[in-house]
Amino acid sequence: MVDYDSARQIEILNKYLGMGHRIEDHNLAETSELKDALEYAVAAYRDYHHYMGTLIGLVESFDESVEYFDTVSWVSMTRAPEKVDDLIMDCVGSLSEAANNFADLADRAEKQLALLMKVTLTAPTAAQLEILGKSFDIAPSDIDDWLEGLFVALSYADYHCAIPDNFKEFLAVLEAGWEEDEPLSGPPLGPEELPF
Repeated sequence: MVDYDSARQIEILNKYLGMGHRIEDHNLAETSELKDALEYAVAAYRDYHHYMGTLIGLVESFDESVEYFDTVSWVSMTRAPEKVDDLIMDCVGSLSEAANNFADLADRAEKQLALLMKVTLTAPTAAQLEILGKSFDIAPSDIDDWLEGLFVALSYADYHCAIPDNFKEFLAVLEAGWEEDEPLSGPPLGPEELPF
């Protein structure tokens, strides 16, 4: 929920920059509002997961660079951290913290998207058709497992910067379906698998 002062600031931003940021919560009982909320949740989920993956890749690349160019520090990291160059340790710490923070942000966005998908999947058939282009007949007890498969499939889908393009990709993943046991390649690294 947007507080009064924030809403006024957003109105000024919208007015002077010609933007259209929302200042009111979505009414999920309205199909068009639910679709709008879902589009934004998909884009947030895709963006934050993309940033998390980029940071994890940077952590891994940095580890390789330290191994080659600052070998003494690299060897000392686990055995004698006090011998590691301070700047190297600062970089390791800040990269790891950033990756962990973005993992938390991505997790929060995933929970929001899962919630909106549950609302959508339990909506009437006509609403599902309008929002997703097809309807799904999933038992409520199976939704969590179904969503887990969806998130795995999305991790292999092409990432786009624009909200409409991310939603089109999302709909393409829904249209194509997926096999939960057969991802396209190995799963992406999670924050618990960071090398530092």
